[in-house]
Amino acid sequence: MTMTLELLDQCARRRFALHRARAFVRAATMFAITLTASCGGESDVANAGGTAHAPEAAVPDEARKGGNQTMGEGEYGGGSERGEHAEGAATQVTLTKAAYATARIAVAPVISIPAAASGVGLVVPGQVELDPRRVALVSSRIAGRIERLAVVEGDRVRAGQSVAFLYSPEFLVAQADLAQATRRAQLLSGTEDEHGARALVDAARRRLRLMGAAEADVDRAAAGGEPATTLALRAPIAGSVIEAHLLPGAAVEPGAPIFTVADLSVIDVVAEVPEPSLPLVRTGQRASVGIAAFPAMRFDGEVERLRDALNPETRTVRAVIHVPNGGRRLRPGMFATVQLDVATGDALALAPGGSKTATEGVRGTDGSVGGTLLTIPESALVTDGERRFVFVEVGPRSYERREVRVASLAPPGSSTPRAPAVVVQDGLRAGELVVVSGAFTLKSELAKASLSDDH
Repeated sequence: MTMTLELLDQCARRRFALHRARAFVRAATMFAITLTASCGGESDVANAGGTAHAPEAAVPDEARKGGNQTMGEGEYGGGSERGEHAEGAATQVTLTKAAYATARIAVAPVISIPAAASGVGLVVPGQVELDPRRVALVSSRIAGRIERLAVVEGDRVRAGQSVAFLYSPEFLVAQADLAQATRRAQLLSGTEDEHGARALVDAARRRLRLMGAAEADVDRAAAGGEPATTLALRAPIAGSVIEAHLLPGAAVEPGAPIFTVADLSVIDVVAEVPEPSLPLVRTGQRASVGIAAFPAMRFDGEVERLRDALNPETRTVRAVIHVPNGGRRLRPGMFATVQLDVATGDALALAPGGSKTATEGVRGTDGSVGGTLLTIPESALVTDGERRFVFVEVGPRSYERREVRVASLAPPGSSTPRAPAVVVQDGLRAGELVVVSGAFTLKSELAKASLSDDH
């Protein structure tokens, strides 16, 4: 019990001596500052840069060693060294082997590409439509009644194939007129009226041909054979029957449509191009079409023409894309997703954060205008407010946080606003390795280091 009291007494004496030493240092410092001010700044303390330091002899050993002292380290000149260390720790981090294995860090190189290379493309909605130059109507040139239909919607037909049969009194009269003119020409053969009779025969033949009669029907009528009771209506082109407009028994006027036949071997896809993206589209431009029915397939074509009128409701211009359709997979009315090939430099000129021209504000690796661009995966970017950072691999398991300026490659109006890659305008060099996976772990480690240094 006595020894315990003696130890407590010694501890109390040491604490009291420590407090006295601290008070002495503070008093000496204040006295030196006051003395310097009163003497016009000629003392050694003033010459030392305005920061007063107590003589080392005035600080007891216990105070110099520290222990549980509450005096700030800045009072002993140690703060600047820690500040430099904190600044380095805020931009660079080295992972342990265990942390590296857990973080699953993946890196990718900074790639240099030509500014004229194909970029991510302009993705816009579209719709499959018929090529108007490959569509034809089956109609009658004379009045009559539909006696029979030989095909239905969806059937494929050949050019000249009979698709419907028309009963027409006019057709019957024309056949009878040809037969009569032929007999009269035969009777007048060898006379001076033969020439006129032959002209009437030729006129009767032309009349039947203009009605659409087959040559076999014309010859049979001229030979005096049994006239055809119905006129065969034939498909003008090869293709598919898209629509049937009349049913059997319906009355037909000259020119009335009976069938719509379309050649689907080549088809049009009409893309809705937003007004801001119009400078990126031109005739002859390559395009790739995708449809929901065949998600794994792409249909290649090219822009054939741009329609002149702007849709005032959607603020889009329609680009007509000519697409081969040998497999008949594209069908009119289908919705499509159209990707138009756009040069990287052109896309950058109109993209958010891009430059006014294809390469303005973009540092090419060869230093030439319109040369090359530096790109990194979009997944490498780390956001901190409005600033963008990447982590660059500088050694084994060591990474440096570096601020960069980037521009998106996604053109305005594109259905895919986020591009898989971005153009680096400043902060990186070609070939450097940037972290594309696991950056969150590195960001957390830097935050922990900053908090540790602050304390």
